[in-house]
Amino acid sequence: MTKLSEQEKQELLDDAASPARRIDFRTLDTNANLAPDEYIAFLDWAYPYMTEKHEDRAPITGVFLL
Repeated sequence: MTKLSEQEKQELLDDAASPARRIDFRTLDTNANLAPDEYIAFLDWAYPYMTEKHEDRAPITGVFLL
């Protein structure tokens, strides 16, 4: 897993503390029922931001219950 820099950690904390961002996430949660084509469009948009290679992660060991 990629480790976050101190700046990235601070950005995430600032983002989480933002009232406007909380409203955005609440709106996303309310509108979570995406049509399949909308979901695929989102994945197509998000794909360039997924830069971590699976080869860079250690294998999962043990039991993980979700």
